Amino acid sequence: MHTIYLTDNGLQLKKKSNRIMVKKDGKILEEIPILDLKRVLIFGNNQLSTELMRSLASKGIEVAFLSSIGRFKFRIVPETSKNIYLRMAQHDCYRDQSFRIRLSKTLVEAKLKNQRSFLIRYQRNQPKIDLQKSIEALRNYMHQISQTKTIEQTMGLEGIGARVYFEAYGKLLLGGFEFVKRQYYPAPDPINALLSFGYMLLFNELSSLLEAFGFDVFLGFLHSTKYGRASLATDMMEEFRSPVVDRLVIYLVNKGAIKPSQFTPKGQKNVKMDDRARKSYLANYEKFMTTTFLDVKTKKQKNYRQIIKEKVLDMERALLNNTDYTPYVFYS
Repeated sequence: MHTIYLTDNGLQLKKKSNRIMVKKDGKILEEIPILDLKRVLIFGNNQLSTELMRSLASKGIEVAFLSSIGRFKFRIVPETSKNIYLRMAQHDCYRDQSFRIRLSKTLVEAKLKNQRSFLIRYQRNQPKIDLQKSIEALRNYMHQISQTKTIEQTMGLEGIGARVYFEAYGKLLLGGFEFVKRQYYPAPDPINALLSFGYMLLFNELSSLLEAFGFDVFLGFLHSTKYGRASLATDMMEEFRSPVVDRLVIYLVNKGAIKPSQFTPKGQKNVKMDDRARKSYLANYEKFMTTTFLDVKTKKQKNYRQIIKEKVLDMERALLNNTDYTPYVFYS
């Protein structure tokens, strides 16, 4: 077991030997072994005992608190890494404008490439839907990245590409779901709610991993520095959005694992999943992250958690040596 998700409200979590005891209304609901646990995600309003927090921190287990709809609130993390040399190198690379531009172009090109591969793959599954114009447009934007001179120009292409991609993405949805365009909080429809929920889970994993390695998670290269925003996690998340979260959402809605009836009524400002949909989402997210598959490049069996960790190591090497970063490529 690597991750546990607690989605109820009013839970009390305490330490009992080498287990987490979960209680509600004075009744013990379950006891979860701490052995092999990597992280705990808690949704809604719940309580942890000081003894349990101390025990989890001593074992390097992160605890993240999110709202009931998946918005990140705060984390309880173990001691910050002592890798001062990595943070110094990161700040040096940030001040190197040519490195920032080069890395930003690499990240956006990888995102566009993975979006294009996603559409090509799902076009095969639904041959009656013509996505060729969108696929060709994304290819053109990929090639234009090499011509950009600034981060602003690079981000401009990323934004145009995202609009084209999500317009095509909406055509692939089955099961009575409607999706016009990508919109953030508050989510205006179920698909936006599902996408935002998944991106927040992925963002949390990356933030935790980057902090554990000793990065300054608030100092990004593609996304501008903003008070309180983990910009580096947002940077590194770009190449994984379509291979992980966008694929997961398509799977959940097209297979009928989550249905339109499991959301708050249409027209409300912030559409939310019900408890059953959220539990199905989390179970399938964990499956997506831990199921092994053959990595086309290395010819080895890997899962996405292993790949993400490898990419964090690659970023560490790139910053320490001032060399190019190699992103993850999702093959079609």
